[in-house]
This record gives sequence, structure tokens and C-alpha cells, in this order.
Amino acid sequence: MLIEDFGKFVSNTRYGDLPATVAEEAKLRVLDLLAAALVGYNMGCHRQLLPLLGGAPEASVWGLGKKVSLRDATLVNSFQSHALYLDDGSRFTGGHPSSVVIPSAVALAETQRVTGQDLIAAVAAGYEVFLRLGRAIYPSTVVRGFQSTAVLGAAASAAACANLLHFSPDVATNSLAIACNLGVGLKEALKSSGSQPLQVARSCEGGVMAALFAGQGAQGAVSILEGGFLKAFADQPRSTDMTAGLGTEFSISETYLKIHGGCRGNHAPVDVTQEVIRANGIDPETIVGLKVRVDSVTYAAEIHSPSSGDEAQFSVAFAIAVALVHGDASVFQYTDAKLADARVRAMMKKIRVEADDQLDKSYPDKRAASVDVILVDEQCFSGYIENAKGEPECPLSAAEIEKKFLTLSRGILAGGGERVRDLVMRLERLQDLNLLMASLQATA
Repeated sequence: MLIEDFGKFVSNTRYGDLPATVAEEAKLRVLDLLAAALVGYNMGCHRQLLPLLGGAPEASVWGLGKKVSLRDATLVNSFQSHALYLDDGSRFTGGHPSSVVIPSAVALAETQRVTGQDLIAAVAAGYEVFLRLGRAIYPSTVVRGFQSTAVLGAAASAAACANLLHFSPDVATNSLAIACNLGVGLKEALKSSGSQPLQVARSCEGGVMAALFAGQGAQGAVSILEGGFLKAFADQPRSTDMTAGLGTEFSISETYLKIHGGCRGNHAPVDVTQEVIRANGIDPETIVGLKVRVDSVTYAAEIHSPSSGDEAQFSVAFAIAVALVHGDASVFQYTDAKLADARVRAMMKKIRVEADDQLDKSYPDKRAASVDVILVDEQCFSGYIENAKGEPECPLSAAEIEKKFLTLSRGILAGGGERVRDLVMRLERLQDLNLLMASLQATA
């Protein structure tokens, strides 16, 4: 059974088995997710959950400088990591692995006092389960109304936890089989972006629960993938090559990292528009119209007339307009105030977004976008981009990811972002994570 193959992989994967590039990618994704989480903390995304938390102080809430129970720490760290949609993602799964793999792995690593090398291996294992299961069900699962990250999150989280706990193949298999029942979420929830991250966080926390339950001897159904999960979440799941190269080939580098804020579907349109503006020396004030074409999956999530900063995260028109008016589409632009800005609103009125079935033919191998920029003198300049910056075809460098972390964490951490950056980038040398956790405390 497939779940048994994944269980063996999770059980057997160790830091020494990882190619150096995979270990490096894992560290960079830990750093990138911590940036997302710290911005989420700084913007108060954790506060609504705090009254619901309790239990013995076992693991840290990033930024807060307080310990809560293992499961609660996993829940709130996942929530604030995903809350502003800055987490990484995969266009081949439609999901965001970092926000469901790393919070559970770090929380459990903290309570178990394991090494940084153990954490790196757990992250790589969790990513692999997420990405392989995700490829088998995407895009069908989204078309059917499910949210990929929440669907895949519990199994990926359980994989990281089972690896970290050095479970046997049988116990790791049971962890994954139990977890496959615990991840679910709906794409429609994205229209309530303030609460939507809870379905992702619950899935991440469910993976911890599944691993701990299996560790006590609980059994899972070995037929769960073929007989349940795959049929439930896809019309025609692609399961024939799910385990090809498992244990020797790692997929973590196929995930993208973000420069801009908001939904990933906004980013190729922003990039291609900015490129046309730069290449042709266009003054945005001279623009009278923009016609933007995207694939139908991106278009389905697009909110062309958002009513709040939260909804603006899913608006291609807003992302382009705020980038043209204010110079960037960073996470700090997605606010009610910027949405109400008269210049931004005026630019949004000039933008038309439409689905292009020609772009669907190459999706998800390419998540392309094109734009026509029409000026007041009737000149028209066009552009096309196959993928947004940060995709595996045009990845961010380690230096760019470190710069992003330092920029986003500036003024948040009591000891400065450089300390956390250095600890994460030397993660393989850490004997336990308490030093890193202590460095994640925000200023008062």
C-alpha cells in the first residue's frame, strides 16, 4: 500500500541522507516562514487565538516569549504564519507546505530537545509527503472546492513529527494513515481571510495529534490513500508515480518563495506589469487602461472589488494598482487605508482582469500572466511572463531570502533579526533549539 511506502520513507530519512542542497533549502524555508510568522505576530494575528489557549508550558509561541502546550503552540504558530499569505507555496499542489510542516516540527523539536539536524530532516520529510500527495490530487481538489493546504497539512505535519520522533516504519505508517483523516478545508473560506488560516492551523495541529496517537499504539487504515483520501479529494488522482524516487529524490526546491504580499495569483501579474513599466519608461500617471490575463484557477480566486484590506490580498487589480501608485505590493500595503486611497482606487478602475484559456493549457507547469498597458496617447505596450519571481525556474537566492527576513523582522525582535538569521543558517550545528526559541521573542 502507498501509505506503507511513505511510512518507510518517513522512518528512514535522516539528515545524513539529504543532499546538501536539500538541507540548505530546508533551512531557507524555516527562515522564510519565521519572517511570515513574525510579521503576523507584529500585526496582531495571534491575539484572537490567545484566549483559547492553555495547558502546560511546553513550546513557544513565536514572538510572544511565552510557552503554551505543544498542540496550542503548533496551532497558533501555524495560524500566524499563514495569516498574511506570506508563506511559501507550490503551484503543482495549490498549497503552502511551510505553514503546516515547520510549526509542528519546530514545536515538537523544542519539547523533545532534538538537534538542528533532526529538525532539518523532519522538514524535508514533511515537505516530501505534502508535495507528492498534492501533485496526485491537484488541481482537481481545488476545482471541487477544497483548500489544498488544509487537506494536505495533517499528513505532512504527521510526517515531520513521526520523523522527528524516530518512529519505526510501522508507527510512522500509522501516523500518516491517521492524519489523512484529519486534514480538510474549503476554498470558499478564503473569502473570510481573517479566519481562514484556522483550517490550516487545525490541520497542522492534527498532524501532531496523529503522530502522538500512533506513538501510543493507535492503528490507521493502510488502505487510506487508495480507498479514501485520493478518491475523496480528486476526480482522477495521479497515483501511479507518487513514490517514484522516494527517499532519493526530494521536491522541496519546487516550492516558491514570495516577494510580494497577498495571494500568489497576484504575483505574476504584478511582475509582468512592473517589467513593462520599467522596460518602456512609462509614467503610471499616463496609463488609461490595463488588460491583464491570467489562468482560470487564478481568476476563480480573484476578488476584483475587495471591500477590505484582507479581501485585497486576493485582488489582482489592487495588487497591481498599489504597486504602481506606491512602488511595491508588499504585505504592508494590504490595508484598509491603502484600499481607500483615492489614487489606488482610481488606478484599480483602469484595470480589467480576465481568464485566458490559452494560459490554462500550460497550467500548472507555468502560472503565466500577460498584460496590455494602454497610455493616454493611445500607445499600447504588452508583456508576458511564464512564472512569477521566486518560482523554481527563477528562484530567490539565499542572500535575497536572508534580506527578506531581515527586512520583515526589522524592529520586531528584541535581539535583532541577524541573531535569528545566523542561528537558522547554522541550524545543523545546533544541539537543541532553546537558543533559537529564546531569540524569537519580540520587543516589548
